[in-house]
Amino acid sequence: MPVVLKIDPHRRVVHSAFYGRITDAELLGHHKSIASDPDFNPQFADIVDFSDVTDPAITESAIAALAANPSLFSNSAVHIVIAPAAVVFRLGARFKELARSSRPNFHVLKTRAEAYQLLPAGWQDTSGRLADRPVPRRAGRANEGCAREQHPGLNRHSQS
Repeated sequence: MPVVLKIDPHRRVVHSAFYGRITDAELLGHHKSIASDPDFNPQFADIVDFSDVTDPAITESAIAALAANPSLFSNSAVHIVIAPAAVVFRLGARFKELARSSRPNFHVLKTRAEAYQLLPAGWQDTSGRLADRPVPRRAGRANEGCAREQHPGLNRHSQS
């Protein structure tokens, strides 16, 4: 799956960075990776970063299905979608509308800088980034490899 997941229990943040081509199935299945990570806590903030997505093959029906499912996070958790591309921003805004009652603290923003301003103090590391940006994969190898191999500076990652 074209996503790097980093859960930082010290900063209380779940950070999912999607990249390349992303499909409905990949988006809908990502919650399994989060839920199965031993560091996951439903009280953490949730950042979903689509900055490096080049081909968002996501349908409105997938957004509706995702919004209809209960959140893994508590009602008080902050959810942030970073969506610089217009099409992904529109889908994020649609999700916000559909999930308004189950995710009252949901924000769709264009930049990481805007997103990081919404998080509580103490979340950010000294480099100013929560997680390294994903390294694009070689053509034909989109679902192979390990996040740790591609991102040796990151620890406790999941890639599914």
